[in-house]
Amino acid sequence: MNRIYYFILSLSVLVVLSCEPQEEQISSDSNLSLIVSSDTVLFDTLLTAKQSLTKRFRIYNPNSKAVEISDIRLGKGADSDYSVIINGKSSTSVQNEVLFGGDSLMVLVDVTIDPQNQNMPYLVKDSVIIEWNGNSGHVKLVAWGQDANYINNEAICDEVWTKDRPYVIYNLALVDSLCTLTVEPGTKIYIDNGASLYVQGTLKILGDSGNHVTIRNTRFDENFLIAPGQWGGIFFLEGSKNNEIRYADIENGQVGLRIGSPDDDSDYDVIVSHSTIRNMSVAGILAYTSDVYAYNTQIYNVNQYLVANLAGGNYKYEHCTFANNTSYFINDDPLFVFTDNVEVGDGELLTNDLYLEMTNSIIWGRGDEQLSFSNAGGAAFDLFLTNNIIKSQDEIDGNFTSQQSNFPGFVDPVSFDFSLDSLAYARDKGIDIKIIDDINGMPRDEMPDIGAFERIDKQ
Repeated sequence: MNRIYYFILSLSVLVVLSCEPQEEQISSDSNLSLIVSSDTVLFDTLLTAKQSLTKRFRIYNPNSKAVEISDIRLGKGADSDYSVIINGKSSTSVQNEVLFGGDSLMVLVDVTIDPQNQNMPYLVKDSVIIEWNGNSGHVKLVAWGQDANYINNEAICDEVWTKDRPYVIYNLALVDSLCTLTVEPGTKIYIDNGASLYVQGTLKILGDSGNHVTIRNTRFDENFLIAPGQWGGIFFLEGSKNNEIRYADIENGQVGLRIGSPDDDSDYDVIVSHSTIRNMSVAGILAYTSDVYAYNTQIYNVNQYLVANLAGGNYKYEHCTFANNTSYFINDDPLFVFTDNVEVGDGELLTNDLYLEMTNSIIWGRGDEQLSFSNAGGAAFDLFLTNNIIKSQDEIDGNFTSQQSNFPGFVDPVSFDFSLDSLAYARDKGIDIKIIDDINGMPRDEMPDIGAFERIDKQ
C-alpha cells in the first residue's frame, strides 16, 4: 500500500514539473547570457545637492528558460552618489531576482551629487553590477557634477558675481535699494522653478562677445533645454535705475525682463544690448511706464508678447530682431504691443504719455499683423518708426511691410536662426545710425543690415 502511495506521489510531482512552462524553469547553466539595453547611463551636468531626472535601463533574458540573478548592486554600495530602484525595490543591492525566459526587468537610476568644493565640473562615476550563474556584467553610471553658489531668499548689496562657479537662485534674490549687483563676463546664473531675481537697486550684467552671461533654468536634461516657463523672471522694481544688460542670454522663463520703474525723468533705467531673450511663456520685455533702450538684441519663441510696453513710457529700439514666426506657441495675435494705458481693475485705466522710437529693426510673426498700438487713454502718443521690416498687410510710411513668408530673409527660422541669408531682403537696407557693430560684436559696414545681425560674406 505504501509503495502504491509513493508511486502516485512521485507521478504527481512529475506531472506538475512537466506542466511548468519552460520560461519559468530556472536554469543554472553558466552559458546563459543576459542583455542590458544600454552599457552606460549618462546624466547631463548636475548641480550639486539637486536630484537628477530619473533614467532607466532594462535587463533582458533572451533565453527560453528562467535565470535567477543572484545580485544586482551599486559598485560603491552605500557610498555611491547614485540610487537605484530594481523591480520596484529601492536598495543598493537586490538578491535572487528570477527573470523568466524572454522577460525583462526595469532598473531606475537617480543621482544626487555631494559638493566637492571645485570650480570646474567634475566626473562622478559608479556602476550597476549584475551577477548570475557564475557570470557578471555591469552598466556604467556617469554624471558631471557642478558646485555652485546658492542664494535662497536673500538680499544682495554691492556684490560682484564671477564666472568661477555658477549662481543658483532658489525662491528669490533681491538686489536691494541703493545697492549694485555686478555680473562679470562668462558668469552663469541658474534660477530654480518658480524663483525670480528682483532688482530695486542696480543690475550690471557685463558680458562680452566671447563670454556671454547666461541666465536660465536649473535643469540641463534634454527635455528642459528650450522648455519655456521654468522660472519667473528678472523684475526691475520702482526706484531701480542705471541698469545695464549686455552680451546676455536669458532663456526658458516666464518673463525675460519685467520693468516697472516709473519716474519723473526720461533717462533710460534699463539699457539692453548684444543680448538674446528666448523661450518665454509670457513675454520677452514687459514694461510699464518705464524708460527702456534696447539695441543689437533679439527676442524669439515667446508665447504672449515679444515686447509689450504698457501704460506709457519712453522706449527706443535700434537694430533689433523680434521674431516668432516659428515657435512652440500658436499665437496669431500681435506680439509687439504699445499702449498709453493699462486697466488696473473695475475698468479704471492707468494712463501715461508714450514715446517710441524704433529704427532698423525687424518685427515678424505668425499672424497678419504683428504691431499693435492703443491710445485709448488719451495721453500724448508719439511714434517714430523708421526703416523697419514689419509683418503687416498695411503700408507704414518709411518702413518695409510684407506678409510674404520669411520676407526678412532669415537663415533658418525653423531652427531659430534669425541671422540673415546671403540674399536676405534686410541686407544693406538699414540707415546709418552710428551703431558700429552687431549682436555678435561684428562690425557693421556703411550700408548696415536691418535687424540685430550684420551679414558678413566669407571672402
